[in-house]
Amino acid sequence: MATTTALSDRTIYKTLARISSKNTNSIAKATVKLLEHYGWKRIAVVTNTGAVAYERVQSFEDEFKKSGISVASKVMFEEGWNSTDIIKSGLLNDIKNNARIVICIFSATRELTREFMQAVFTQNMNTAEYAFILPWLQAGPKDTSPWIGVSGETLKQVKDHYANAIIVDDVNGFDNTLVDNFIKRVEKYEIRVSQKLCFFKMSLFLYKIEHSGIGNSTGTAGMVIMDDLADRAPQFAAFFISPDREKVMKMVNMESVPIQNCNSSIEKNGCFDLKLTDIITGFWPSSNGNMPPDEPICGLKGQKCSYMVEIAIGSTILGLIILTVSTYFLYRYCQSRALDKMPWRVFHEHLRMIDDEQARSLISLGSANTKLSNMSTGAKKHVIIGVNTHATYHRYPQKRSIKFVKSDLILLTQMKQAIHDNINPFLGIAFNEKEEMLVLWKFCSRGTVQDLIYNKNMSIDEKFHAAFVRDITLGLEYLHLSQIGYHGSLSPWACAIDRNWSVRLTDYGISNALERWEKGGAISIEIAQTDDDKSQAAQRTSALYYAPEFLKNREQNKRRGMDQTWVAQSKARRQAADIYAFGMVMYEILFRSLPFSEGTDIAGIAQTVLDTGKLIRPQIQDSNKVHPDIHALLTDCWSENPEIRPSIRRVRLNTEMALKTKGSLVDQMMRVMETYANNLEKLVKERTSMLEEANLKAERLLNQLLPKYVANELKLGRPVAPRLFSSATVLFSDIVGFTKLCSTSTPLEVVNMLNGIYTGFDERIQKHGAYKVETIGDAYMVVSGIPEENGTNHVKCIANITLEMRYFLLDYEVPHRKRERIKCRWGFHTGPVAAGVVGLTAPRYCLFGDTVICKLRNKSYTIQKF
Repeated sequence: MATTTALSDRTIYKTLARISSKNTNSIAKATVKLLEHYGWKRIAVVTNTGAVAYERVQSFEDEFKKSGISVASKVMFEEGWNSTDIIKSGLLNDIKNNARIVICIFSATRELTREFMQAVFTQNMNTAEYAFILPWLQAGPKDTSPWIGVSGETLKQVKDHYANAIIVDDVNGFDNTLVDNFIKRVEKYEIRVSQKLCFFKMSLFLYKIEHSGIGNSTGTAGMVIMDDLADRAPQFAAFFISPDREKVMKMVNMESVPIQNCNSSIEKNGCFDLKLTDIITGFWPSSNGNMPPDEPICGLKGQKCSYMVEIAIGSTILGLIILTVSTYFLYRYCQSRALDKMPWRVFHEHLRMIDDEQARSLISLGSANTKLSNMSTGAKKHVIIGVNTHATYHRYPQKRSIKFVKSDLILLTQMKQAIHDNINPFLGIAFNEKEEMLVLWKFCSRGTVQDLIYNKNMSIDEKFHAAFVRDITLGLEYLHLSQIGYHGSLSPWACAIDRNWSVRLTDYGISNALERWEKGGAISIEIAQTDDDKSQAAQRTSALYYAPEFLKNREQNKRRGMDQTWVAQSKARRQAADIYAFGMVMYEILFRSLPFSEGTDIAGIAQTVLDTGKLIRPQIQDSNKVHPDIHALLTDCWSENPEIRPSIRRVRLNTEMALKTKGSLVDQMMRVMETYANNLEKLVKERTSMLEEANLKAERLLNQLLPKYVANELKLGRPVAPRLFSSATVLFSDIVGFTKLCSTSTPLEVVNMLNGIYTGFDERIQKHGAYKVETIGDAYMVVSGIPEENGTNHVKCIANITLEMRYFLLDYEVPHRKRERIKCRWGFHTGPVAAGVVGLTAPRYCLFGDTVICKLRNKSYTIQKF
């Protein structure tokens, strides 16, 4: 098919017949007719460098000149450029500033239109305001459409680039209908032919028509019209490419009609013209469906319109943008203020770092200073918050600002509000101020469970085992039932021991957030390099306490990109992972070692688990040393299936029953002290009763030695001054013949006799409220009215006592001489008497004065009868 313009001169190529109407001249005429049909007089031409493109553009420009169409802009780019090169060249802006109707004439139509339309699409120029006309020039057989893939599939993205484009091609469209129909007819006779042979056959057919002159003949694809120059009369159509339809839409049909009174030898053209007919209308993606004008109403650069509406709209949009940006920054400011007001927010300016010596000094001020507390102090990092809050912290290097999501704020607030005897208080986080983030916990002076169980100098009995396991289960149960939901990183160094020897769980709840922040590049988690280093939350053996499903989840999140969503485990799975870790911790408490065979490289195992993510299953090394219930519980805790692991409540009940837990360690100590105190109280009560009885005896004895009033004053520590009584009655008595009786009796018989007599006398004295002053041998002295005055009743009292003494002796028998009777003399006198306590050792209450002397005389002269 001779499509080149160079073969159009028939003075040279007299025998040439062009069976294809798709030569450059005919397509250029069809394009011009299309422009005239829509009234487009101002266009832009886009082409590429090279001889082929130059020749084609020359033919089009000749036709544009004949029809009076103005080429406002001619853009040319290199033949090998792609869409990126076209955009970078800035030539599209030249088109944008000069025309809206663009004619694309390329040397390789299929390939270069594809790159050009992609550049147009990228620059957002494929709008309804532009019309891109693509004269489909091909030097050989028709190729497939640019948006058809190798396998015949439609490339939707490529086809979208051709939106709002118009293709000018032969009336049969984007297929080989002309050739294919001929091949089908020949193949009916079981003859196989190629496309080249088809074109040759059709050439012969048209050559025959040429020698016959102008005429019509029915061909394979319908009516074939040849002009007097042996060129096929053009039959074109314009096709609209819609991204929403699978096939292109024929919009305009171009039919060849003869020109009257035409001489081809003079005109040097075939005597045919094109008649355009609209196939469809209102299809253009504009607001009214009409084709775009070659120049917009407001001009190519908008210079013909005031743009007041646009300015108002733009101002509104700009105002909305400013409002949105302001709202965003205000939101960030309010969010920052809200973070500052969070109860767990701690500022670096409120922190005072202290070294090991200062930390030991602080601990030594308290009463809980022990060798263990001093030993574990240097393994941690210490800080003072505010005035005197002693805290420890874990440090995480911070690379960028930490962004807290709503769940983080809720979690940290819940951690701050958590209060339980077995939960270590969470003090807060210091962040976004320096190149570090600090997680602060209250300091526990006894260290951690790990410090205790691996300290060979400490002797730990079953009471310690039971108390520690009980405290851990109570702390875990509180976490599992609280809004926090789980611990997340349970290990022996996450079990702190306070001054009261109670285990408090620390480092809880925040592990998931730390991993997510590390994945996002905000912080980095450093692992302690030595076993003695307790300053980091992550230890070298941390991986041994990870449950199997936690290791899988950890590896899955490691493989995910930073822009991918973080995969978090459910609360139930986290709680099951806590149970697995608890089994490891309980085994360490009971056996002071990890559940691996002796001689195992623990650090190597931990590193293997951390690198590969594969679990090394723990095992009970000596089943004979484990209670059967504890053995079964540990086996369930270490199950690879999280559904089989027991709940924390079941764990607590089983451990309390198997270990016979009776409260915390302090509770057990208090119980022992209470038992001792009860026994001591009973002993003290018995001794007190004996003391009281002895005091009563001493008091009675004292009352017998001294008057009651005087005895009370002396017991109260008050001195008793001597006193003169104005009136009192003093009684003296002695036994008649006492000397003779003593000479014939033994001393014991005398004592027994006197004891019997004086006991009877004492009863009579006590009956009448008198006071026996003293007895010297057989002498007996009594007074009434001293020290307690009784008016004048002292005479009557003494008289009655004397008579009753006499009646007593009437019936009294001498123990060693039953037939003999005792005879006494009594004498009493009334008058003033001086009385007082004499002596410090064995004090006596003595009477002095004339009344006493007179009374002695009266006794001497008394009749010696009853």
